[in-house]
Amino acid sequence: MSELTILALNAQAMSPRFDAIAGEHGGRVRVAHAEYRPSWEEVSARRRGTPLPEPEPLTPELRHALGPAEVIFGFTVPRGIRDLSPRLRWLATPSTGIDHLRGTGLLESDVAITNVAGLAAGVIAEHVFAGMLFFAKRLRHFEAEHRERKWRMTRLRALEGRTVGIVGIGNIGAAVAVRAKAFGMRVIGLGRSDAVERRVAGVDQVLPRAALEELLAASDYVVIAVADTPETRGMIGARELAAMRTEAILVNVARGVIVDEPALVRALGDGAIAGAALDVFAHEPLPPTSPLWELPNVLITPHVAANFDDYMPRAIEQFARNLQRFLAGEALESRFDRARGY
Repeated sequence: MSELTILALNAQAMSPRFDAIAGEHGGRVRVAHAEYRPSWEEVSARRRGTPLPEPEPLTPELRHALGPAEVIFGFTVPRGIRDLSPRLRWLATPSTGIDHLRGTGLLESDVAITNVAGLAAGVIAEHVFAGMLFFAKRLRHFEAEHRERKWRMTRLRALEGRTVGIVGIGNIGAAVAVRAKAFGMRVIGLGRSDAVERRVAGVDQVLPRAALEELLAASDYVVIAVADTPETRGMIGARELAAMRTEAILVNVARGVIVDEPALVRALGDGAIAGAALDVFAHEPLPPTSPLWELPNVLITPHVAANFDDYMPRAIEQFARNLQRFLAGEALESRFDRARGY
C-alpha cells in the first residue's frame, strides 16, 4: 500500500502526537502540518449558509500542503477544497457540527466527513447548568452587590422540582438530562418523530417535534441542543417564544440560527420570558450593535461551551482510532450522514 498523506491544520503544537501516530503505522502514513485560520466572520457566514463573496487569502505554503492531502484533520477547510485537494478522501473535523463546512464544496462531494460527536457533550452540559444557575441564584445581582460592598439577603430559585425541556436529545441533550436528574428536576425531551419510542437516561418524557409548543409551555428552563439542519433553522420564533412561561429561561448551546434573534430580543425586552443564556449567535462575533448586549436579562458567552483544556488531545486520540479503521477499510465512526444533515 502506498504512503497515505495526512494534513493536520493548526496542530503544529501537537506534532509529537501526530509523529507518534505516523510511527504506529510503520511507514504507511506521512503527516504534514499547515496553518489555516479563517476569520470568525467567514465561519459565521458559512454557518448561516451565506459564504462571504471575497476570495479567501491562502498562503502558497497552505496551497502546497493541500495539494497531496488524502486525509485532512482540521476544524474546517478553504472554499474550493475539491480543487485545492483533488486526492482528498476523508476530512476529520474536531468539531461536533459541520455547518462551518458549508460553501467549501465538501458537503456536496463524496468525501467522507467525521466529527467528534459526543466528545464535549458533558462539558457543554456543564455550561448549560452554569447558565441555569446564573439566573436561579441571581449571580449578576450579587456581583453588582459585591462591587458596591452591600450585604442584602434575597430569595433565590431552586432547580429541584423544576422542569427542563430539552430540544434535541442527542449526545448533548442526553448529557443535560442526566445532570438535570442529579439536581432533582423533571425532564422533557424533544426528538425526531422516530425518537418518541426511545428511552433516554434521565428523560421522563420524549415528545415528537410536532409537540414543541407543548414542551415550551411546560418548561421552566428550555435548552436548545439540536443540530443545525433545514428543519431546525428558525424553529424558535415569535410563536414559540410566546408559548413559553413568563418566568422561563432559554439556554442555547446549539447554533444561533435555531432561534429568531429579533423575536428573542422582543420577548426578553417585553418580559415575555425571564431571561436567556446564549453561547451561540446568528452572527459571530456578536456585533457590538446587537441589542442583546444591552439587555440585563441575558447572559452572553462567546461560543465557548465546548472549550476545555484537553479538548484537542482527546479529539486527536479519536482521530487516531478512526485512522486505524480507515486504513483497514472499515466504516468510520462519527461519520456525517448527508441524508440527515448531521
